[in-house]
Amino acid sequence: MLSKCANPECSEIFRYLHAGKIFYLAPTPDIEIAMGMQHPALHERFWLCDKCSKEMTVVWGGNQVRVVRLPAKVVQLAPATAKKKGVGGRRSKARAASAGREDR
Repeated sequence: MLSKCANPECSEIFRYLHAGKIFYLAPTPDIEIAMGMQHPALHERFWLCDKCSKEMTVVWGGNQVRVVRLPAKVVQLAPATAKKKGVGGRRSKARAASAGREDR
């Protein structure tokens, strides 16, 4: 039964399904081989609170469950664009506004 955050360092109590994240872990092939057959008791659910689920995840670590940190997100910056000269800005607007005039 889910009662608290799966992170051993956190004491947040499970109250609502919409708060945090629930993990359903099925046994890996290594664990199935070690047990000799599929073991329904190994299909477990774990809950991480909102705060911990943003930083961590739950995985099989050998034959036991572990809470591990998520990999850091890679942020890619858009390449700097050079300013266009001559065509943009006020100058093109002025040309467009005077396009129908005969005095220019």
